[in-house]
Amino acid sequence: MNTISDFKFQLNKNNIISSVQSYCQSPPYEVLSKIYDNMLPLVKKYSKPLGLFKIERKLDELKLISLKDCKFVIYCAVTIGQNSVDKVNSLFKDGKFYEAILFDAIASYFLFDISDQLFTTICEKYNDINLGLTNKIVPGDGDIDLEYQREIISRLQSNTISIVNNCMLYPSKSMSYIYGADESIASNQYKDHSCITCSNIFCKMKNSKDNIESTLIPKTMGCA
Repeated sequence: MNTISDFKFQLNKNNIISSVQSYCQSPPYEVLSKIYDNMLPLVKKYSKPLGLFKIERKLDELKLISLKDCKFVIYCAVTIGQNSVDKVNSLFKDGKFYEAILFDAIASYFLFDISDQLFTTICEKYNDINLGLTNKIVPGDGDIDLEYQREIISRLQSNTISIVNNCMLYPSKSMSYIYGADESIASNQYKDHSCITCSNIFCKMKNSKDNIESTLIPKTMGCA
């Protein structure tokens, strides 16, 4: 298993505030901007980013159309730890509603961007052996059942991320997903993720008008 903890903390303020404004009634941008500036260093303080990935030969029982031409599967998980979740709960408990909302939004975007940065790392590693990657496949997003998170975490054998309540991740600010990998997939054919094709209608990032086909940090390289 490969473990990565060196992630950049560079987020897009306008995208995050626009996201918050899109799913709840909120104060004017100027007010949210000040709250954002106060919450940003706290999110960094309370986050412990970690990315995990492991490549294995695809099992015959994993019958997904998006993996039909792939010999390999890359199991992945990312987290920023439970402290950020506890801080959000603390802010709500103290009656700091918009502070909690902004903190949670920043933390969620950071988690998503960690997965984007991990994608770049995986690309760099497997491009060297001529393996291209499919799009990210996330349990519960349509292609694969949410329960498949158990399989991913089991394959990674991580002591940091675990399964609770049958199929949910702990810490809750975590993600698990897979990529297909094969020599037949051309480099730069796919993006890590596409909000347009994603079927998760409840995703805060998908609902942000400024985040339709962008990520928080511009990619420095593409991959399959």
